[in-house]
Amino acid sequence: MKFQINHITTILLLFISIVANAQRVSVNAQVDSTNMVIGDKFKLHLIATYPKGSALESIDLTALKEIENVDIEAESDWDSTAVGQEILLKKDLTLQVWDSGYYWIPEIPFVLAQNGASNIYKTNRIPITVAAVILQDSIQLADIKDILREEANWEDYLFLIVAFGLICFAVLGYYLWKRKQDLKTVPPPPEIIIPAHEIALTALTQLKGEKLWQQGDIKTYQSRLTYIIREYLENRYEVPALESTTDEILRSLKKVDFDSSWKDKLQNILQVADLVKFAKAKPPADFHDKVLQEAEDFVLATKAKPILIEEEKTKLS
Repeated sequence: MKFQINHITTILLLFISIVANAQRVSVNAQVDSTNMVIGDKFKLHLIATYPKGSALESIDLTALKEIENVDIEAESDWDSTAVGQEILLKKDLTLQVWDSGYYWIPEIPFVLAQNGASNIYKTNRIPITVAAVILQDSIQLADIKDILREEANWEDYLFLIVAFGLICFAVLGYYLWKRKQDLKTVPPPPEIIIPAHEIALTALTQLKGEKLWQQGDIKTYQSRLTYIIREYLENRYEVPALESTTDEILRSLKKVDFDSSWKDKLQNILQVADLVKFAKAKPPADFHDKVLQEAEDFVLATKAKPILIEEEKTKLS
């Protein structure tokens, strides 16, 4: 009986020790700022505190690496410090964001070896806001006030009545004139469709001749250049490139016959232009001519191949 009591006492003391050690474990994540603009870099600080006798087995950064438009630029080694009966571990990661929006720094699992077992502890989640442009603190938006309205009368609609009558008269006159013209005119010649690559190459040549970046107008130069590329992608591959972000364009191109070997250069051209327009980045002087040449090479390499008359007849037959 005495042996059983001693055995039970030992188990209880071991259990209390395990619980006490687990309660002293703390993992935490902090960032320098939760508000930034496109292209900004910021620090993510990982901090772990646990009792001596435990050991950090691993830290899983998979969820962090999978965040779209957020890259891990650098990470420091672990900094270990003994504080009393506890170990304090610190690690810093440098992150960079490439598109505006709202993001979450996810929970990051720490695996600790304690009393012969592996326990998992997770950091807190952190919200991040990324703006396209920097908003000045001095700008204040006033409250929207309702419009003062007065009662309507027939004179308020006089203009609409007269305009409607003139439109009807114009439509009728045009119909009669068009009908008369159709009876005596020959069919118009077929519309000449200019290929997408010819439009883009002409615009690039014109942009090169204007020498905007040489005059210091880098933002206009990059805006014009990316517009030409976006317009070419929309005309060539029928994707909504003019109204889409860089990532949306690249996702759309995966669904068409786009040569994926040009993906990285195209992404670089569009992202650098975004940094110049929104984050006021200043590329080196030789970059502008180089990126324009890359744009010309891209258009020439991806232009649509002409369809021979014999091939067209074969398809129709």
